[in-house]
Amino acid sequence: MVDSGKLHLTDVEMLRAMAHPLRLRILGSLRIDGPATSASLARKLATDSGQTSHHLRLLARYGFIEEATELGKGAHGRERWWKASHVSTHFPENADELGPGGEEAVAAMDRAARRVWDEAIEAYRAQLARREWSSAWRQAAGSGDGVIRTTPQRLEQLRAEVWRLINEYDMGEASGEDAEKVIVVVQAYPYRAAQ
Repeated sequence: MVDSGKLHLTDVEMLRAMAHPLRLRILGSLRIDGPATSASLARKLATDSGQTSHHLRLLARYGFIEEATELGKGAHGRERWWKASHVSTHFPENADELGPGGEEAVAAMDRAARRVWDEAIEAYRAQLARREWSSAWRQAAGSGDGVIRTTPQRLEQLRAEVWRLINEYDMGEASGEDAEKVIVVVQAYPYRAAQ
């Protein structure tokens, strides 16, 4: 289901197709950096063009991406440009909504997403070590955690409020001289101590 540029996954097969770190990286790159060819994506993501083409075809089959025909076929008439079909993808945390196989598909998607997020953090840390970010960005970026006691309803409200704030602080295409793209990861799960 698509609403306002957001794709809501309600099908186990679509979720399984998405639950691969390289496919998530490809889709993320097309969303963040814009249209690209398999060759340019392979260079950017440090993989080979054949593997990238395979994953692009699979992403296209499930409607995550589409050909960017408006960009033409390149100087040699052979290039295929790809773009993201949606701004974001959401999937239910409650695997029961997906039916049989939903629990495994959600777990696989979760693992793949965490791996991609970890890679993004490691890339940022490597850029910090090379002094590629200003002291203002080094001071502003970071992560942390906190523990609260709440109900499922209030946690849902908290997550909605966090997303409202994220959207409020998004400058979109308007940007100042110091504006950069920022990855914001929100995670909120109930916790019980192991017995």
